[in-house]
Order: sequence, then structure tokens, then C-alpha cells
Amino acid sequence: MVRSSPLALVALLLGATQVSAQLPAKFAAMADVRVEVVPAKVKRGETVTIKLSIDLKPNDSPPPGVHTYPFFPTDPKQSSKNKFAIPPGILTLLPGAVDPPNPKKIQREEAPPGVDDEYYDTSETWSFKALVSPTAKPGPQDIDLEGTRLQVCDKQCVPATGKHLPHLIFEITNDPPVGGVGPAVAVPQTDPALPLATKPGLKTAKSIESYTAELDAIAAAVVKDPSATAGGGKSDDSGTLAFVLTAAAWGLISLVTPCVFPMIPITVSIFLKHAHGSISERIKLAGVYCLTIIVVLGSSAFALLKFMAWLSAHPVTNVLMGTLFFVLALSLFGMYELTLPNFIVQRLQKKQAKGGMVGTIFGALAFTVISFTCVAPFLGGFAGISAADSGGGSLIAMPTTKEILGGLAFATAFAAPFFVLAMVPGLLKALPRSGGWLDSVKVVMGFLELAAAVKFFRTAELRVFSPVEFFTYDLVLAGWVAIAFACGLYLLNIYRLPHDEEKPNIGVPRLLFAVLFLGLGFYLLPAMFKTADGKSQRPAGAVYAWVQAFLLPESDKGWNTDLKDAIERSKKSGKPILLDFTGKTCTNCKYNEESVFTLPAIRDEFENFEKVQLYTDEVPANVYSADPGQTAREKEATANGDFQTKTFGDAALPLYAVLVPLPDGKLKLVGGNFDGKDNHPFEGKINSPNKFSTWLKEALAKAK
Repeated sequence: MVRSSPLALVALLLGATQVSAQLPAKFAAMADVRVEVVPAKVKRGETVTIKLSIDLKPNDSPPPGVHTYPFFPTDPKQSSKNKFAIPPGILTLLPGAVDPPNPKKIQREEAPPGVDDEYYDTSETWSFKALVSPTAKPGPQDIDLEGTRLQVCDKQCVPATGKHLPHLIFEITNDPPVGGVGPAVAVPQTDPALPLATKPGLKTAKSIESYTAELDAIAAAVVKDPSATAGGGKSDDSGTLAFVLTAAAWGLISLVTPCVFPMIPITVSIFLKHAHGSISERIKLAGVYCLTIIVVLGSSAFALLKFMAWLSAHPVTNVLMGTLFFVLALSLFGMYELTLPNFIVQRLQKKQAKGGMVGTIFGALAFTVISFTCVAPFLGGFAGISAADSGGGSLIAMPTTKEILGGLAFATAFAAPFFVLAMVPGLLKALPRSGGWLDSVKVVMGFLELAAAVKFFRTAELRVFSPVEFFTYDLVLAGWVAIAFACGLYLLNIYRLPHDEEKPNIGVPRLLFAVLFLGLGFYLLPAMFKTADGKSQRPAGAVYAWVQAFLLPESDKGWNTDLKDAIERSKKSGKPILLDFTGKTCTNCKYNEESVFTLPAIRDEFENFEKVQLYTDEVPANVYSADPGQTAREKEATANGDFQTKTFGDAALPLYAVLVPLPDGKLKLVGGNFDGKDNHPFEGKINSPNKFSTWLKEALAKAK
């Protein structure tokens, strides 16, 4: 946040810098923080130096004692580090900042020998270069360090964020801007006085206004090759069909739940009783009953699918979903029982007792309400997975046909058995009887919902912390391994839960499911161990590829994330631009990046392109030379999403396109979008790497 006030001017005239009076008490007991802007008076368009000092207070603790961490550790995998950011606008951080020399090293916990963390146990000062905006308003400035996060450690680490830290106090004079007026002043990409940042390709944060204007200019320059695929990544018929079939499968699975399955024969017997032997009456009652369920449950399914797609990337949504699934899991384990308020159920049952058409409608409503506690986890899980696969999207821009069909498919599959059994009552005898096996189904459902809960919590944290500190990829994967083993052992009767019946033996289907879960646990277990270079082992096969993508690994492919810079590089190198719209929480994006982009043949094709990734949910902090803060990163991602929709007519993720700069300043869209018309169908997830490779080759040929 940026403020100007007479108090700031007084502080400036006194030559004072704010003291760290607001530091957390435990932090202040170990260190002081000082911030200084040099020079204190500066012209618009001029470069200033921001000096940040962490003055440690040594004590008698054993080594490493009181210490802090670097901002740019040599090993990018080092999770313990500080980060520096300022709100975009008046100041723009420039690349080139480095840590003070000669940090000490300590063996990283749970890492192979020789994998060390860097730290400092003496007071140190860091220098960051920043450019004053050529259009900044003259006068005293008071800028907080929103997005900055420091930590000092002794026996435990204590953080201090921007709200705890001193502000940047300086004055912008009324002198003419350096180099001219307004936007004519060029922003230097590097400061020659400083060495390059440790990680190549880091970009400097820009004000959202200038970044949006930059993308708008690029969008206006794009012209489509008539031979390129027009439009965006609209799903084809096969994609919609797969989605509908998946929705129907989830609807059928929902039938085998403790609060639904026992009601099937009871409900059908009611149809037979009220029909008095008349087939036409039986058809009418069963039809009305099923249509009521389809309307009510289908509407709920459609609303949830659309709602989840809109909010899937929001951390609050994922925390709520994770909490809901955790609560439901404990209920299914038998810790407590969740029921709807009695007055709702009683009111609907009273209407049902009247019989006839009205009674049938209210009977269907009563059944839908009662069963929703068991159906909701399946519907919510399907909605969450579908939203994660698409990477979320805009509530307004998202197409609705697919979601309507998906909602109807879920509800129709759920209601269909009631109609079929009412027409052919003899099939009731073939249904398995309710009993202890339903309790086992409840427990397995509980384990699955527990697995979903930790995944939702991880998605939420990915949008809040960078890097993730609690629900890391390794922790969530370990949780899934433990859940798979626990479920397998339960199915083998190794232990029992409160609501289970005592049974000395198990059936063959139960044994097979136990083997399946135990096998999954052993299959995923090697991924918990690291190789000598610190990388995770990767079990072969599509199952791990899906698990890895679903748990959203925090990978860094080293691609450019600045489209304007990629265009300039393309003009110099002559390589076309491969544009990848992606997301931090997009499952299909992660699958493609981890399982397709890493293939040798695809990597070879990528060498022919200037590669750039544009995130549409939140730009990762590690792509900047200095983190501008989550708010700024989310605004940039929103601008990327708007650019995608404006240029390609679609907000689906992932989306791939190829651009070629022309001599007249235009950008030729030669690759269209890998949307799959003809010989390369768009599936979100790349099911055929060969087709993707063919698409890259075709785009490269058109670019020449």
C-alpha cells in the first residue's frame, strides 16, 4: 500500500527511518530490521537503492544459533529463504540483486549428504535496485513492504511480513523526469553495477496498468493464418461424451451408499402397491418419481459443476471443500452421524403420505433430501475434479452445454434404476441384501474422502504460500500412501471400526479390493524416496502420472513468463513463439508438463521455439527477481486470462498456440491452438504425444 502524508515529510526532513517497533516480539528478541532508500530525494525515472539490513542479536545457543536465510539461495530447492517485494506502481524492482557473499551451510534435514541449506548468523545488508516510475506524483512517499517475508531462527523460526516491517520513506522531487517525460523513459532490464541474479530468466514486476496495456497491444497485433485452426480450445464431441459418461458413472456409484441402496427396494415396493397391478399407473408413478429426482438433483449437479469451475482455484473454496470432506469422512468412519434437520424430513414425508401424483413428487423430494448426505460427496468430488482439470475459469465466460449434460447424466443415472425396477419387479430379487457390506462401503468412502480433503487443503495452500510450507507435495503423497495401506488393511479385517459387525472371514470381492488398495500403496511408495541428486523417484505408468498431476507438483520448467520479452527474443533468434496458457491448480496442465513435455522427442521439438508460459490463476512468486506480492501476481494472472479470452476466444486450460513476429510488427498465429480439430483433437490432457509433436512440426513448417 502506498501513502503520502505530512508525517512522511517530517520523517524525511529529520533523516529518520522507521524502527522495527511493530516486529513480532519473538522476532524482535532475535533481530532488528532497518530499511533505507538511497538517495532519499530522487527524480522520476531515476534508479534508487533499497538497503535492507537484518541485525541479528547473538546469544549462547549452540550453532547455528540466531540466524537468517538468503533471498536467492544457490540451490533453488532450498525452502528456507527470505523474500523481498514491494507493491507495483511508484517503484519497480530491477533484476540483479544477490545475497551477501560467504553464507554458512548446514546439512538439510532429511536430505542426502552434501545437500545443504545456506544461512547467515551475522548481521547482513541486502541492496535492491528499483526504478521510480516516470509518471509518479512528486512529493513525500511512504510505501510499505507488502509481499516481503523475513524469518529469523534460533530453536524455532519466527516470520515477519510486510505489515510488521519498516516502510520505505523518501521524496520524489518536482524536477523533470530522467530521460524525458512520461512513458518515453525506458525501464532497464538489468543494472550493470550488479551481477545477474542467480536464476536466469527472472522477470521484473510491472504495474498492472502497464502490463495490461502491453497485452492489449499484443492482442491487437495478432493476425490469424487462414490455414490455422480458428477459434479456441472448444471441446469436441468425444470430449463432451467422455465427460457425460463420467458423470453418469459417478451417479451410478452414488447408488451404492448406505442411505441410498436400502431405499431402492422400499421405494419400488411403494410404486407396486399404489399402482394396484396397473402397468400404466406403475409407469406414470415411476416416471414422475424419477423425473422429480432428475430435475432436483440435475439442477443441483449443474449448479455445483458451474459454481465449482468458477471458484475451484480460490483458496477459501478449497479450504471449505477440504473441511467438508474431512467432516464427512469422520462421519463415515462412525465417529458421529450427520443427519438433516427433522422438520424438513417430516414435512416432506407428511406430503408423501397423501399418495397420488402429489405424494409421489414429495416422496421423490424426501428421498433426494435424505440421500443427499451420501450423494453430495460424490457430486462434490466430481465437480471439484472437473473444475481442477479445466483450471477453473470465469463464471460468465464458461460454456454451459457441457455442464448441463453432465448434471443431467449424473441425475439420470442415479434415478434410472428406480424406473427399471418398477417396470421389471423381478429384478429386485437379484439385488444384494443390505447388511454389513454397506458398512464396509461407508468406510472405503471415508478413506476416499479423506484423500480428497488433503488434496483440497494442498490446493488452497498453493494459492496462499510460496513455497508451500504445510501441505507439501511429499506430505500429501505420503498421506495417500498411508490411506491406501489403511484401507487395504481394513478390508482384510485387520482392524474394525465402531459400527462394523464382527465377521471372521471376508468375501472374494472384498479381498480383491484390499489387494488393489495395498498394491496402490506399494506402487506409490517409491515416489517418497529421493535419488542422489535430490529428485523424487518416478514410478512408471499412467497411474502415477495421474496421481502426480492431481496433487499439483511445484515444478519449474524454466520457461519465460514474459510474453513481450519472448517476442523480442523471437525477433532476434528467428524462432517462433510457443505460447502455453497454464495454471498453478490445473491438473491437466501439470499432467502435460510432467508426463509429456519431459519426453525426449517433445523436448527436442521445444528447442525450435521461444517458449513462454502465461498463468491465469496466479503467477508463481519464483518467476520474479523479487516477489511483488500475491495481490500483484493474481492481477497479472487475471490480465493473462483476459488476454487469452480476447485473443483465442476461450478460457479453457491448458491452451497452446504458436505465434510468429512479422516485419510490420504484427504477430502471425500459425499454429492456431492445439484444439484438436482434424488430426490433433483437444483433450486438455494430451493423450497422444505423437499428435502434439505433429502439431508442433506443422506450426514450425508454417512459420518458415
